[in-house]
Amino acid sequence: MHSRSMSRPPSRTARGTPWRRQGQAGRPVGRPVARRLASVSVVTLLIVALSGCAVQSPTPVTDLEARERFLAVVDEAQRVIGGDWDVQDDPTPRECVIPLWVVGERYPVLRVGDPAASVSAAAQRIEQAWDDAGMRVTRTDIGDVIEVKGESADGELVVLRLSGSASTLLGESECRPA
Repeated sequence: MHSRSMSRPPSRTARGTPWRRQGQAGRPVGRPVARRLASVSVVTLLIVALSGCAVQSPTPVTDLEARERFLAVVDEAQRVIGGDWDVQDDPTPRECVIPLWVVGERYPVLRVGDPAASVSAAAQRIEQAWDDAGMRVTRTDIGDVIEVKGESADGELVVLRLSGSASTLLGESECRPA
């Protein structure tokens, strides 16, 4: 047994290159790992580049136009149901996250109104109006309350709850870049 000195240079292969631990097929062990890492990096870069991760508006309208479009849906729902409404909309935007972790803002609405003359008929009219507007509509009966929820492809959410004692309309606009 013979020991090496710490100051001794690494041994050389027949080609004169520094000795490396050899893996299968005589290749250095670190090379496949480096190739895999490079491949993963390239694929990740392509996914990010092709996904359009640049910060841009979720829809091709301005922030003001998107907010006005959302408020028009809510105002139309009030008109369809009828009666007097107490508008309690919050003018302060709420934080939200757009895909790829971009911080955005959405605006909430809350409106409380008189009970509809016919709860079932009002729910059907709203279902039809939101369906005609291209929203995904779901209806849930919870005891004597009917809830109609509309979700747009742009991420807008509107929920109407109707009962014999009151009507409540709430929702959030689409998430827009802050």
